[in-house]
Amino acid sequence: MDVLVSPRRPLSEGAGMRIGRRAGTLLAASVCLFMIAACGGGESRADGGQLRVASNSNATALPFWIAQDQGLFEKHGLDVDYTKIENVATLPQALGTTFDIVLSTPTLAIASTAQGIPMSEVSGSSVDVPDNPSGFLMVPEGSGVSDVGQLAGARIGVLNETGTLHIATRNWLQQSGVDLDSLEIVQVDGPAQADQLRSGRIDAVETVIPFNEQIEEAGGISLGSPFQSLAEEITPIYWAARTDWAEQNRPVIERFRAALDEAQQFIVDNDAAARSVLQDELGYPDDVIANLELPTFDTAVRPQDVEPWLEAMRSTTGFAGDVDVDRLVVGAP
Repeated sequence: MDVLVSPRRPLSEGAGMRIGRRAGTLLAASVCLFMIAACGGGESRADGGQLRVASNSNATALPFWIAQDQGLFEKHGLDVDYTKIENVATLPQALGTTFDIVLSTPTLAIASTAQGIPMSEVSGSSVDVPDNPSGFLMVPEGSGVSDVGQLAGARIGVLNETGTLHIATRNWLQQSGVDLDSLEIVQVDGPAQADQLRSGRIDAVETVIPFNEQIEEAGGISLGSPFQSLAEEITPIYWAARTDWAEQNRPVIERFRAALDEAQQFIVDNDAAARSVLQDELGYPDDVIANLELPTFDTAVRPQDVEPWLEAMRSTTGFAGDVDVDRLVVGAP
């Protein structure tokens, strides 16, 4: 979801540079998951410095892609095998068998842990902060809505009903006195959100970068970041692993985070090259990549974020799962 590494600016002449990378396909990942079910899984390979990592196409993974392409994992004694899988909800059950570390969310990790697949944050990825939000709740211009408290009975478009952005939005609406049962929730893919909002098919929409800019161009107005309803600074997405694996592989995790830290500095020092890598991974047009506000990257694990997410899940969805909050983060100072 989400250090601010650069302001908006055009790509330099070096932006044409492309750095090659390996990425598995969704089909390959599906085969892996099938093999888990058929064969009962396999053993972790981290003892030899080998890591199996998976993520989706999320800009918050940019430091990982940079670390892979710049040889930073190898520098820290890690052999990383990377697979790209767009639906991160499929990843918890593959931890410890097909994958060691995956890009995940606090809400998914909490729910997975309650269901008997214990997951813990092992490295931060990005944080949502007031001056660089990673999520938005938007309404059409001229709607007369200037506060979320006015959205009772609204039809709200969402990217994912189980994601952190929707949980945060429900939390914000509830805090503002909106009866959540009065809402109509419909799933709307990012590229269609601007048109759906402009046409009046939805009254408001939860969105992320870069779709917020498309909505603004179509006359949309942001009411703010739903994540801010949980805390002024909070992580909506991070790197996670099975809790037992993480507790047994702390040195490996430290090397993984060290490589990501160096990658973050590379992004600061090499904006054009970093955006070129991002474009290769996301496939966005040149103008979108050039003007994209990069996430506020941060590898620090954040035990202080566990309770806000857990409480938001309990109060807005009726979640009643039993989890040990102290084990939802591994590697905190």
